Amino acid sequence: MPERSDRREQLGDSEWTVSQARELVHELRRVVLGGPEYDGIELFLSLCEYLDDLHGTDAARGRYGFGSFSEGAELDELAAAVQAVRGPETGWDEDSNRLVQPVNAAVTLAEGRELIGLLESREEWERQLGLSLRALYAYLDQLYGGPGLFNQLLTRRERERVAAG
Repeated sequence: MPERSDRREQLGDSEWTVSQARELVHELRRVVLGGPEYDGIELFLSLCEYLDDLHGTDAARGRYGFGSFSEGAELDELAAAVQAVRGPETGWDEDSNRLVQPVNAAVTLAEGRELIGLLESREEWERQLGLSLRALYAYLDQLYGGPGLFNQLLTRRERERVAAG
C-alpha cells in the first residue's frame, strides 16, 4: 500500500502524481498543436490553477496551492469553505452563465466531463491525462458536496474567501 503522502499526490488511477502531471502537461502544451488532446491539456492546467486558488498560498500556514489532495479534517474544512461560499443553490440558474462558462477558452465544465472519456480511451499520455482529469473532477465534486456537483466555477472573490478560511 502506498504511503500516505504518495496516495495524496497520486492522480486517481493515473500513473502520474500531481507534480509530475503538472510538469509533463506544461511540456505537452508546447508540442501538441490542437484537437481534443490540446483541449484536455488546457483544461487540466486550468483546473490546477483553480485548485491553486482554492487551496490558497500562505507560507506561514504551510499552504502552497494545489500539490496534493486534501484528506480527513483538512478535506472537510476545505469542502465546508467551498460549500459555504457556494451557497445552497446547486442547480442551474437561468440568470447565471456559470454552468456553461468555459473553464478555458475551448471547454466548458460539462464538455470537460465528456472529454475525459475520449482521452481515457486513447493510449499513452492521452490516457494518463484523461485519468488525471477524472481525478481532478472527482476531487472538485467532493469539495462541492458530492458526485456531479462541481458544476460552476467560483468567482475570484469567492475563491479568495475559500483560501482565507
